[in-house]
Amino acid sequence: MSLVLDPPSPQVTRAVADIAPLVRLLDRLRRQIRRWIWIESLAMVCVAGAALFWGSLLCDWLLEPPAWVRGLWAVVTWVGLAILLRGKLFARLATPLEDASLATLVERGHARFRDSLSTAIELSTRDSKWSTQGLPGQSGDNHDEKVTHDRVDRRLLDRTIREALAVVDEVRPHTLLRGRRLMALAMAGVAALASIGGLAWTRPAIADLWVRRMALFSDEQWPRRAHLSLEGFVEGRRKVARGSDVDIIVKADARHEIPAAVDLRSRGSAGWRSERMGMRGGITAEAQSFGHVLKGVTEDLLLEVRGADARLKNFRIVVVDAPALDSLQISYTLPDYLGGGTRRASASRIVQIPRGSSVDIACTSTKPLAAATLVSIEGGQEESLATLADQSVSKTHLDYRRIAARIDNLTGDRTIVLQLTDTDGLIGTEPITFVLSALPDEAPQVSIRLRGISTAVTSRARLPLVGTMSDDHGLARADVRLHVSGPPQDGTQPAASETILPIARMQAGAALIDLPVVSPELVLLEPLGLVPPCTLTVGVTAVDECTLDGRPNRGSSDIWSLDVVTVEALTTMLEAREILLRRRFESSIADLTQARDRLLAKADVSTDTGRLSEAASRAAGETGEIADAFGMIRLELDNNLLLTPELEARLIGQIADPLFGFATKDLPGLAAASRGGPTTDLTGLVRRTDEVLAQMRSVLDKMMELESFNEVVEILRGVIRTQEDIRSDTLRRQKQRAREALEQP
Repeated sequence: MSLVLDPPSPQVTRAVADIAPLVRLLDRLRRQIRRWIWIESLAMVCVAGAALFWGSLLCDWLLEPPAWVRGLWAVVTWVGLAILLRGKLFARLATPLEDASLATLVERGHARFRDSLSTAIELSTRDSKWSTQGLPGQSGDNHDEKVTHDRVDRRLLDRTIREALAVVDEVRPHTLLRGRRLMALAMAGVAALASIGGLAWTRPAIADLWVRRMALFSDEQWPRRAHLSLEGFVEGRRKVARGSDVDIIVKADARHEIPAAVDLRSRGSAGWRSERMGMRGGITAEAQSFGHVLKGVTEDLLLEVRGADARLKNFRIVVVDAPALDSLQISYTLPDYLGGGTRRASASRIVQIPRGSSVDIACTSTKPLAAATLVSIEGGQEESLATLADQSVSKTHLDYRRIAARIDNLTGDRTIVLQLTDTDGLIGTEPITFVLSALPDEAPQVSIRLRGISTAVTSRARLPLVGTMSDDHGLARADVRLHVSGPPQDGTQPAASETILPIARMQAGAALIDLPVVSPELVLLEPLGLVPPCTLTVGVTAVDECTLDGRPNRGSSDIWSLDVVTVEALTTMLEAREILLRRRFESSIADLTQARDRLLAKADVSTDTGRLSEAASRAAGETGEIADAFGMIRLELDNNLLLTPELEARLIGQIADPLFGFATKDLPGLAAASRGGPTTDLTGLVRRTDEVLAQMRSVLDKMMELESFNEVVEILRGVIRTQEDIRSDTLRRQKQRAREALEQP
């Protein structure tokens, strides 16, 4: 239900009117406080703004951060100032200043109020509200909610108001606030603004640069006492070849301060890395150089350089693949004497080309090229073969990866150097080099020997030539050169003649001529009409078809000097050789017999069996050589047309073949059986040795018979020579008598 109150009485209206001076005091204080808030807030904003300005100026000057860092700094600055304004100005201005709170503030500064001001304001305000709330038309519910206290005693309220009015004239609102603090803060704000204005007035270039960097986010650098510059960077970038060593050169301008030290900072995937740069040379009138080599750069790097107060930032090394050789094609045209024709050579460090050929070189790069050179170096002399500019006419963009050159008539070794520069300005890490080796036309190789001929031949002999003749390209001809020289007569020079016989099986153009042992080339001496004694010199010469130097290449075999002797002299030489061979065979038999006798004595079985084994091995080797020597005697007799069936049966069937059996079967078997050591059957070993010795002695007897036969033949030869001498003497005497008869009158 509603509570209806009486209208306010005249006393209440008067009481409210009496507090007007108090209300005016509080209004003045409220205005003073709001001015104080404005001044304080703006001063704080000025101080904070100046601090942020000078802080950004210092940090930007020291660090010169990138644009995104400066943008973040600007955002943080404006957000911070906005928060400061909101908290210190707008939020405080929006907070209502109640009369009761202001009255309490005044009473703290003026003790004479003794709470009369706050009491008068509070009770007057409450009583006024009570009266207002009790007016007709107000809801009874509201009345129940807001009126909670008893009515104020009017007399006490009037007395309280009078006490407050008595002191109100003594109040000075500005003394209630901290004026000195506000003054100091205001002066600080003014000083902050003045510092910025002073900078703009005295150093407008610095202020302008700060605005361009912090507001417009320009990358223009701050002026420094020291002035540094990086060489080789274009617009802050430098492209280098992957894996190469990069030499970083920094120059300090000599017209400015020279730093005592310069540091290079690089950032890759592993983070920042700092290195001290070293001085390069001494200071000049222009600059002092500092350098550092980055080893094996394989990734992009961000560089910074610091020296004294100078800073270089945002320089970047960009790693790209260097131009390399993608393909190398080498073809050559053979000289005319080799039949001409074009062939392709395999690309390698050393390319062998037949001498006199014309060579075509075509190189293709892995990247488009801005420049390329092909240089030939021969004998220390450098010659430019081709450049990319020479071949730029009618090229498509794909052609700029290719460079070609031609060398006519390659006569010597040439080192070819290819240098590539791509469109990024990168030069290949190492020049591409290879050698064109002029392969000379070799002289024919003549590996010919005489088979079955020693140092002497008869005038009717035949010379068997065996072996091979070869040439790297082809033979033109091959000859046997026979030079005959006789003994001097009457103190004059010996007569000499030379005969050239072509080799019958020679085929012009063939790269290989084979004269096998089974079918040798035979040179017959009988047509030459040689008269012993004389000397025959034999050699084989082969020439090829090379025409490069005006004459073909010539190859020769060994030169054999042969004595042309009579049949009797050659036979005597061969018989003497047989005797020497028999002596060697006798020595081998004696050595083996001595080892057998020691084994039979059984003094030291292990040592004696070893000696027997060694003696058998030596005898096997010696016997094999003797068998070969008898075979050569037989062949020499055959080549001199002196071999008869009887001689062949004796030399081969009775001597050489048995000796060969001893050397390959009997004696090696005996040597193997003697290696059994102490466990060897001595009786069986001695018996086996005796069997071998018996067979060897039987062959020795055949040699002795042959020697006896030769002695008989020699006696017959002596008789024949005597008869010839008698016949010659008889003819001489007959001629002499006939001459004397003709001379008589």
